[in-house]
Amino acid sequence: MKKFIIKSFVFAVFFTVYFILINVIYFGIIATTDFDFIKRWESLKFDNPNFELLVLGASTSMDAIDPELFDSNGIKSYNLAIGGSSIRTNYIQLNEYMTKCSKRPKYVFLGLNSALVQSFDDNEIQPIVEVTMKDHEYSLNDVPILKFKWLGFEFLKKIVSKKHRKAKLVYGQLKFQKIVSDNTSFNESYLNIQEFESSHWIGEMAKLCVQNEIELIILEMPGYKETQNLSKIGPYKLHFNNGYSANLYNFNSKDFCTIFDSDKDWIGNSHLNEFGAIKFTKELIGILGNQINLN
Repeated sequence: MKKFIIKSFVFAVFFTVYFILINVIYFGIIATTDFDFIKRWESLKFDNPNFELLVLGASTSMDAIDPELFDSNGIKSYNLAIGGSSIRTNYIQLNEYMTKCSKRPKYVFLGLNSALVQSFDDNEIQPIVEVTMKDHEYSLNDVPILKFKWLGFEFLKKIVSKKHRKAKLVYGQLKFQKIVSDNTSFNESYLNIQEFESSHWIGEMAKLCVQNEIELIILEMPGYKETQNLSKIGPYKLHFNNGYSANLYNFNSKDFCTIFDSDKDWIGNSHLNEFGAIKFTKELIGILGNQINLN
C-alpha cells in the first residue's frame, strides 16, 4: 500500500510538472508568433501615441482596413481589430486605450459583419484580450493549451504554408496575399437597421465616443456575394436606446462590392486579402474623406 501511494505521488508530480511545462512552451510559441497576440502586446505598450483614427472590429476589419493609406492621406492611424472580437471586447480595448493615453483619437471606425454573426451583443471577451487585461483574475479556465487551442492550428499553418509565413502586420493591419476565390451566389437580403440600433454594446460604444469627443463611424464590412445586401451605402443615422447616435455606412451593399474581383481580392470566408484591402481603403478615403478631414 505504501509503495502504491509513493508511486501515485511520483506520477502526480511528474504529470503536473509535464503539464505545466507543455503549457509554458505552448504559450511561449503562440504568444510570440500569433498575429493577434503580437498586436495585443504592441498596443499594450503604446506610450501616448498621436493616432487620429483607430480601427476596431474583428478579423474582417483587421484584414481590410489599411492604416498606411490613411497615413499617406494625412490621418495617422492604427488598426486595433483582433480576430474573433465581440463588440464588448472592442469597448474594452477602446476604454483601455483612453485610460493609458491622454491624447484621444478624433475618429473610431467600428467594423461589423451583421451577416456573419448571430448577435452584436455577445458578452464573451476575446480570449487574448481577456487574459491580458489589467485586472484579470487567472483560473484553470486560462490553461493555454485549452483556452487557445485554435492558435495551435494557426501556428501549424505558418509551418506548412509559405503564404501564411509571408503575411505581416503593418500598423495593426494583417497584410495577407493569399487568394481564395468567392464562388458563392447572391441572395436577396436587406440590411437590418433595427439590429444595429437595438444593440446594447454598439450603443455603449457610441456613448463612450461621445463622452470623449470622438466621432464613431460604424462600417458594415464587405463580404462574399452570399452575404451582400441590396440596401444603399447610406449613411444611416442610428439612434440607440441609451439616447446616443452614430452614422452607419453599408459597405456590404451589392452595388458597392462591385469594386472587388471575385477571383483576386479575397482570402476566404468574406475576408479581404491585401489587394482587396487596398481597393476598399481607397474607397473609404474617397467616401469618408470630407467627414474625417483628410488632407
